[in-house]
Amino acid sequence: MIAAPQTAEFPTESTFSRSDWEALSHMWYPIALEEEITDKPLAKKLLDVNLVLARLGDDYVVAKDLCVHRGAPLTEGWIKGSCLVCPYHGYEYEADGRCTKVPSDPDWKIPPQIRLETYLHEVKYGLIWVCLSGAPINALPVWEPEADNPDYLRFTMGPELWDCSAGRAIENFIDNAHFSFVHRNTFGQESSAAQGAEYEFAESDTAMTMAFDYLAGNPDDSPIANSSELQRKMHRTLFLPFCTRTCIAYPGDREHIIHINIAPISAKQSQLIVVFTRNFDKEVPVEDLLAWERKILGEDRAMIEKQKPEEIPLAVSTEVHAKADRASIAFRRWLKKVGLGRTFTA
Repeated sequence: MIAAPQTAEFPTESTFSRSDWEALSHMWYPIALEEEITDKPLAKKLLDVNLVLARLGDDYVVAKDLCVHRGAPLTEGWIKGSCLVCPYHGYEYEADGRCTKVPSDPDWKIPPQIRLETYLHEVKYGLIWVCLSGAPINALPVWEPEADNPDYLRFTMGPELWDCSAGRAIENFIDNAHFSFVHRNTFGQESSAAQGAEYEFAESDTAMTMAFDYLAGNPDDSPIANSSELQRKMHRTLFLPFCTRTCIAYPGDREHIIHINIAPISAKQSQLIVVFTRNFDKEVPVEDLLAWERKILGEDRAMIEKQKPEEIPLAVSTEVHAKADRASIAFRRWLKKVGLGRTFTA
């Protein structure tokens, strides 16, 4: 039985303003990989709300990490059959949130208020997505044609916790002009810097798309061999607010697709799950491919974690904007449209 979703309450020690938290709570976020969930409860945090995730029988449960009886953390408990067991007094909870057993009083007619506070979730592409309000206004990403396609190799980086706001992180991943400088030790070339400023752009209520070409360097430690430069045709979709799908097409119908999935843990900490798929060089060891991707993303992380202020100023006049910043400006306007404040930290 699937748990009836409830609406999370604004945390008493939230790092967000109440209005920002409420706006953000109405969105889907990628909180975990399915493979993270084992035979023990899994602890996660989203928007300053501590969560417990578990597989109970055939169902997943995503709930507040709290037993309402005496406030014990359920992530310290265990799984017994199809129940999540509280570590303090052994109360047992089914996947629909109901408490079905109180060991100290087995004949008690358990009050309905003794239940898990469960949240809306979906499983898609091997990730567990959560919406704390139960009424999402955004859409889950679309990974086509690579999802579940045997012609594509898939590998994953993360989950990782980065000390940055989700807003600053995602703006980096929709920014093209940083390639030639932040990534100068991997694929960036200063001679290609102007290519990041010119791109096709479109937007809807739930997504933004951009397309451009970039002539990338290809150093000796790159896992793509046989050329010192690589012509990239880039197509990126931002699934609002914090997920991207970037398809990098090389000559010869080769595609390398990067899915960056960000969840705001708190106002200044984010979780990243990055999924890579490619239809070429599949004989290269995954360890080598992942080492190269970690090197590139490490360059991003080193810069993002140093940005000041951590907040994204939503007043357009606060920071200076250039032609290459068209997508970033549109993203900030979308944040204002859905209710975020003058400055936004997420």
